[in-house]
Amino acid sequence: MSLATSNLGGRVIKLVTIARGAAGIPGCLIGSDVLDLQCAAQVLAGGAPIPVTVAEILTDGSGGLDAARALFERVGTASADIVGRLRDIGALTALADTALLAPLPSPRLILSHGQAFHAHRRDFHKDAKPEPPKNPPAGFIKGQNSIVGPGADIVLPKVASEKVDYEGELCVVFSRHCSNVVRADAMNYVAGYTIINDVSARDWIPQMRDPATGMMTAFHALNLMYKNFPSFCPMGPNVTTADEIADHQALRLVTRLNGEVMQDAVMADLIWGIPELIEYYSARMEFHPGDIMSTGTPGGVGFGRTPPVFMREGDVISVSVDGIGTLENRIVAPPAGAA
Repeated sequence: MSLATSNLGGRVIKLVTIARGAAGIPGCLIGSDVLDLQCAAQVLAGGAPIPVTVAEILTDGSGGLDAARALFERVGTASADIVGRLRDIGALTALADTALLAPLPSPRLILSHGQAFHAHRRDFHKDAKPEPPKNPPAGFIKGQNSIVGPGADIVLPKVASEKVDYEGELCVVFSRHCSNVVRADAMNYVAGYTIINDVSARDWIPQMRDPATGMMTAFHALNLMYKNFPSFCPMGPNVTTADEIADHQALRLVTRLNGEVMQDAVMADLIWGIPELIEYYSARMEFHPGDIMSTGTPGGVGFGRTPPVFMREGDVISVSVDGIGTLENRIVAPPAGAA
């Protein structure tokens, strides 16, 4: 059996960023190993050049994805001698022994969509009816400073460490410039999918509730601030190309805290489907190759539970999506002397 027999059907590929050099280098999963695409391209001469980032590989018209797929297939069917040589020079390493960054460590834009599932609306408003809300979709920006990769620590911020919550989210990754796109054409702009955990410090919520009504009337500025602490956007473990996902509506997302299921939903339960979200947001902002749009989080966040459940030092939080993988991170205390 060849190295990647189980991975080769349909010319699919799962792209990662290997933690080497200042900005990381592009790779892909191949069985239980990680392939350094640029290094392997030097060994297996004759193929098209590999772009230097995952975002560039995913860009329509760059030829990067075709080059990466071709190299993936060559390695998957390579002789034992060539595989041995790739291992000897560090171009092929065991996934368990390979540090990964976020697959897209520095996207131009991460748009995080809010309250995407009816059940998540009930996390905050218990009497919310299972019908389309009167308000349109609403989102916010996650900054690059908050991005960490799979296996990285989520650091509790010293100023808001007591109510840190999880929000597992499926994300789409764009392959080309996306502006004013109609929903019927929206999926043609999607290069693939990844996962983020929209980690959120809920400390701001009591500050913004109207004492008379209990409603949050002007929360957006604090909501943004308390979602952008360093390490509050774990991402990964890979970008799975869109051709691997036969039906994105059938994807199931499960979030586990220390092994206990906290969120469990399928994308068919979204209030607004992915094409509709792309149409709505692309009319208001421009997406570029490698940019990310989350689809929002399901119900079951810690704040919405009775009693509330928040993440503590030593906890392990994981978000799994069918066909993509599992993003897992550990919660740690702020370093001594941190602000």
